[in-house]
Amino acid sequence: MASVNQFLAGAVAIASILIPWLLFMVGRSKKSNKVWAQLDVVGISPGDGALSWSFAIAKSVISMQETMREGYEKFSKANKPFALPTMWIGGAVLVLPPSKLGLLNKPRNELSSFNALLENAQFQYLMSDKDVWGNTIHFDIVRHHLREKDMSSLTKIMFEEWQGAFQTYWGDSRDGRVIKAWDSMVRIIARASLRIMVGLPGCRDEDYLEQSRLYANAVLVDACLINCLPPGMRLVVGPLIALRAKYYERKLLTILIPLVEERLFQYRHEKGNQRDSQGDVIKWLIEVSENHGPEQLTAKKIAGRILALTSMFVFAIGWVFVHVVLDIHCSPSSNEIVSTLIAECQKVSAQYQGLSSKEAIDKLYCLDSAVRESMRLNDVMVHLLPLDIISGQPINIGEGIQISAESGLRTVFPAQMVHHDRDIYQNPERFDAFRFSREHETSSNEQPTTGKRELVTTVSTSFLPFGYGRHACPGRWFVAYMVKQATAYALLNYDVEVIKSPGKRASLLNFMLPPQKAELHVTRWQQENFQD
Repeated sequence: MASVNQFLAGAVAIASILIPWLLFMVGRSKKSNKVWAQLDVVGISPGDGALSWSFAIAKSVISMQETMREGYEKFSKANKPFALPTMWIGGAVLVLPPSKLGLLNKPRNELSSFNALLENAQFQYLMSDKDVWGNTIHFDIVRHHLREKDMSSLTKIMFEEWQGAFQTYWGDSRDGRVIKAWDSMVRIIARASLRIMVGLPGCRDEDYLEQSRLYANAVLVDACLINCLPPGMRLVVGPLIALRAKYYERKLLTILIPLVEERLFQYRHEKGNQRDSQGDVIKWLIEVSENHGPEQLTAKKIAGRILALTSMFVFAIGWVFVHVVLDIHCSPSSNEIVSTLIAECQKVSAQYQGLSSKEAIDKLYCLDSAVRESMRLNDVMVHLLPLDIISGQPINIGEGIQISAESGLRTVFPAQMVHHDRDIYQNPERFDAFRFSREHETSSNEQPTTGKRELVTTVSTSFLPFGYGRHACPGRWFVAYMVKQATAYALLNYDVEVIKSPGKRASLLNFMLPPQKAELHVTRWQQENFQD
C-alpha cells in the first residue's frame, strides 16, 4: 500500500510542523483535568513535559499497536488503568483494564459510545447528509431484522447468491486461476450482502456492486486517514481526503434513488399481508422512516441510509470472511483443518439436504470454531468499545481514581491485547481452528462435555470483536451465518492454495490494515457440492 506509506510519512511530517499546536493542546488538557496527574501514561516517562507528550501523540500514528501492548503488559495485567497518547483525539484516551468491562452494562444515558463512534467514523466529512449520520434510525433495522431468529429466512436468501458470486469472482476453471484474496472475497460477500440490502435484481448489478465495494473501502480507509491528522488540521484537510468517498457516494445515489422511488411506490400500494412479507433493507428502512416523519420518507434520505449501512454490510463482513479463508489455508495444519471442515460440511449437508437452512448452519460446530478463532486473531482495531461518561455518579476505575462526566475523559478497552494474552489463550499467536470446539468432540467411549459451547456469536470478557454487555453488536448473527455459509461453499467447491501470504499485520493508528497483498490459486472441484 504505497499510498498509505506516503500518507504515514506525510502525517508524521505534518505532526512535527504542528508541535506548537500540540504543546498548547496538551498543556490545556493537563491543566483542566486533574485526573491525568493520577494516571500512568504509556510511552512517556514520569515528569516528562509537553514536548514528550507531543511526540508521543504524533508517533501514535505508526506505533499504536506496540504502545498498547506495552501498556497492557505493564498496567492492564496489574488491573490498572493507563493513559494512551493518540492522534485520534489529539491527546490521550483512558485504557481501562478488562476487569472494568462490567461498565458496559450501565444504562446508555450514563455511558455512551455514540459520539466516540461518530468521531472514529468521521462521517461529518465522508457523508453529505448530516441527518443520516447524526440521526441513526437506520440501526433500528439491525436490532429488529438481523436477530438470531431472523436467520431462518435470511440464510435461505443468502444461499441463492453463493454459486453465482463464486463463479463470477473465483471462476469455475478446473485448471485453476490466481486471484487477489482481499478484492475477490469482499466482492463475494458484497453480492450476498446487497441481496439482503436491495433484493433482486439490484444485488446482481455489477456496477452497483463494484461502486458499493469501492465506497465501503473509501469510507473505512479515509476515516482512518482523517483520524491520523492532528484535530486542528481536519477541518481543512478532512474534506480533501473525503473527496473519494463523496465521489462514490454520488454515483451510488444515482443508482439507488430510482430504485428506492420504485419501492416506495410499491409500498404505498401494498395491502394487508403483502406488507407483512419478508423484505430487505429498503423495505425495512421505509417502515422505520414512516414512523419518524415525512421528511424521512424520501428516496434520497432512504438511499443515504442504505449507504450508511454499506460499510458494515460489505467491508466488515468481508474482513471476517477473508481472514477466515486465509487463516485456514495459511496454517501449518491446513490439510488436517480443511479435511475436518469438509467432512463436517458434507455430513451436515447430507443430513439437512444442503446448507441453506439455519438448522444446518447451526450444526457446523468445527467451522464455527474456526471463524471465532480467526476473529480472535484478526481484530479490525487495536482498542475497542470507546465510552464517554455523560451522566450519573462518578465511576471508580481503581487506584483511588474516580472519573465523571465533568472529567471529559474517553475510555477504551485493549481488546486486541486481550485476544493475544497468553494467560487467557494457550499459544495465542497460533491459529488453532478447533480451539473452541475441541472439548465438545467425543470418541465412541467418551461422554460429551456438558459445558455450554462458545460460539462465534458468544460475547465474553475474553472475546470482544462483537462488543460486550449492552454494547454487544445486535447484528452478530447476520455476520456469523453469512461467513459460515460462504466459507462452507468455498471448502466444498474449491481447492485453495495461498501463493502469496498476507505478511505481517500492521496498524495505522488504531486501524489494522487489510491483507491486500495476499493471493490465492483456486481450482474448482469436478462437481457442485453445495446444492439442495
